[in-house]
Amino acid sequence: MATGLKLSGVAASDGVAIGPARLLVPPMVVIDRRISRDLVPAEVTRLRQAVTSTDEQLALLSARLESEHLHEGHLILEAHRLMLRDDEIVEGARRLIEKDEIAAEGAVRRVIDGIAATFARMEDPYLRERGADVEAIGDRLLRTLLGLPAALQRSPLASAAIGVGSLLSPIDALHLPRSGLVGFAAERGGKTSHAAIIMRALEIPFVVGVRGLCAAIRSGDKLVVDGSRGEVIVGPDDDTMAMYEQRRSRERSRAQTLKSRSIGPTATRDGVRIELSANIEAPSEVAGALELGAESVGLFRTELLYLDRPELPSEEEQFQDAVAVLSALGGRPATFRTLDIGGEKLPLAVTVPGGTNPSLGVRAMRFAFRRPDIFRTQLRALYRASAVGPLRIMFPLVSGISELDEARRLCAGVAEELAREGLDFDRNLEIGVMIETPSAALTTDHLAGSASFFSIGTNDLLQYTFAADRENEDVAYLYHPLHPAFLRLLKSAIDGANGAGKPISVCGDMAGDPAFTWVLLGLGVRNLSMSPRLVPAVKSIVGASRLDEMEALVARVLPLRSETEVEDLVMGVMRERFPLEVDSTEKV
Repeated sequence: MATGLKLSGVAASDGVAIGPARLLVPPMVVIDRRISRDLVPAEVTRLRQAVTSTDEQLALLSARLESEHLHEGHLILEAHRLMLRDDEIVEGARRLIEKDEIAAEGAVRRVIDGIAATFARMEDPYLRERGADVEAIGDRLLRTLLGLPAALQRSPLASAAIGVGSLLSPIDALHLPRSGLVGFAAERGGKTSHAAIIMRALEIPFVVGVRGLCAAIRSGDKLVVDGSRGEVIVGPDDDTMAMYEQRRSRERSRAQTLKSRSIGPTATRDGVRIELSANIEAPSEVAGALELGAESVGLFRTELLYLDRPELPSEEEQFQDAVAVLSALGGRPATFRTLDIGGEKLPLAVTVPGGTNPSLGVRAMRFAFRRPDIFRTQLRALYRASAVGPLRIMFPLVSGISELDEARRLCAGVAEELAREGLDFDRNLEIGVMIETPSAALTTDHLAGSASFFSIGTNDLLQYTFAADRENEDVAYLYHPLHPAFLRLLKSAIDGANGAGKPISVCGDMAGDPAFTWVLLGLGVRNLSMSPRLVPAVKSIVGASRLDEMEALVARVLPLRSETEVEDLVMGVMRERFPLEVDSTEKV
């Protein structure tokens, strides 16, 4: 081990964790064990019993998580249970036992490896990382078959330790708080993995994609995991330890200070009302979002119920999920984005050609029109839920008025159907559009005739504006939110909506970056929707600012010719004025 060795990875959950390393049990090596022909039936029975036992283990954990209101974990485990019982695993392993006369554990290992390899070849990062779920299911089933303990268990010797492993499964992530671990670093995984989602919800620092991690660390080594910058420091010296301890203390103090400022409505110093909303994907996130100062849910992502399961969610399941969100909000509004899936990111029960470029293919509303049966089921659930509390529906990736009109026609049909059935729903339910394509951004004045509101999804709008895949590191240099071309596009969309008297918000990453708050509000936006943890910093900036100074900054910015000039001006002003809120967001 090298003293003070710095290993780089991907920041997956913010924060700094310091402690001794605790190595996870390495992946099991399973060797094919031959069995005689007469033992094949007994081995198949052993496989099925192990599947039943593993399912019972997952059911108990899932029930506990539901009782603790950890909705994301409950949903993920329920998806794991469905995948565990899927024929591709169970019947695939049975066929191998019978055909090759091998023990159940060898058959399971082959099947899981084959499925995981298929996921690994997928281009879409979200789907590629679903391979970790398959591996987690396989690991759990193999441990049951072999009578081995879980990979992550509580250890009295590992209090405040740092977990280290090849991969953190979602199941192990759920066990982390009870295992004495305060942080985790893994050689594999990604920011959109289920493990990362859970770690962010638990507020545990997490770094993934750290090459050479396990080879560089021995159990007990002193570690620093920097989940904000994506770094792992092995064997830090005293000065390095002191620096990180100071930073950890400073970040905790900053979070507490900003949280104390997040009470009550948000308004500028000159009295302009600004609404700060939360982007969430599970009902269990609502309480935390409200505590951090969010006033509503500006974007509820509905995809979680659909992915990683062999069948589609029922209308009733989607209805109950929406009702849970509205109930938790207690009368505050929620905006539900309809399915934003397609290309390679599809439910396991659906097959649609991905095309050569899935990001530009059949996804979002294009998928909805391709599969109106799925779309109508979701609309029915959302319309029914609108009787419980203030709910709005928002369509993703609309390219123009024709798509919006077609979507509204389907909505009207659903409303008529529910009325005939005598079911309650909001007869004045608002329908909105996500502005994610340049064609939509340039025609918000046209769309305003059929849309009740707009929300700008800056992540997709940026990649489509610059023809630069946001997941491709080779073209990341083109991804500039403060590029003059992008600011002009934003201004066009905002002016078109405001001119038509329709509210427009921003719900992409720009909304949650305190450095961009003045620019967005100066351009005319009055609602920002973001990850809940980012609300306090943005709220602090709004409360300490006047609208006229924001508009003055925008007036100076718009004539500039390059992204470098704009960034130098904006970042200079914001860092000088708001060092507490802005400097801490900088990644170095």
